[in-house]
Amino acid sequence: MEEMPRDHRPAVSVRILLAGDRGTTSGGLALLLGLEPDFTVVAEVDRGSEAVLAARDRYADVAVLDAVLADGEDALDTTVRLLAERPDCRVLILAGSARPGYPERALAAGAAGLLVKDGPLDDLVQAVRRSLTGEKVIDPALAPPPPPSAGTARTPRGRGTRRTGRAGKSPAAGPANTAGTTGTTNDA
Repeated sequence: MEEMPRDHRPAVSVRILLAGDRGTTSGGLALLLGLEPDFTVVAEVDRGSEAVLAARDRYADVAVLDAVLADGEDALDTTVRLLAERPDCRVLILAGSARPGYPERALAAGAAGLLVKDGPLDDLVQAVRRSLTGEKVIDPALAPPPPPSAGTARTPRGRGTRRTGRAGKSPAAGPANTAGTTGTTNDA
């Protein structure tokens, strides 16, 4: 029996919808995603209303939306409307920069992920695959900062410093002053 060629297209492809400004939908991203043997770009649109219709009519498995679409509509509003029409579609939002609270709002709207718009293509490819398994994908560059852990104070610049529990002493002074002692301090 002859071996199947490695670059064959599977019988079922992941159907992808691209929606956004001309930078996203100009064909370049569609071409690059189309190089994946199991991806097919089924529509490229630039408006939220078009994205909703294309997802429904073209049976998109994954919709990749710019955070702000050409008609000025926010991707969060489009996500809600798109999922009302095609609930089994996974939505990935491409954002140009981090905005406070945006990742949480994107997930609350039903998005499967949030990625950096100009990030590596491989990150988007992996996010598409991961979203299809039900996983939520947030690019670390867009993720909210973790809450401070116990024992860590936040400085105005956002850098953590270790609390020593000694009033008036800097964190660096704490361990240095206790070096060589065993459980007591010598305040003589």
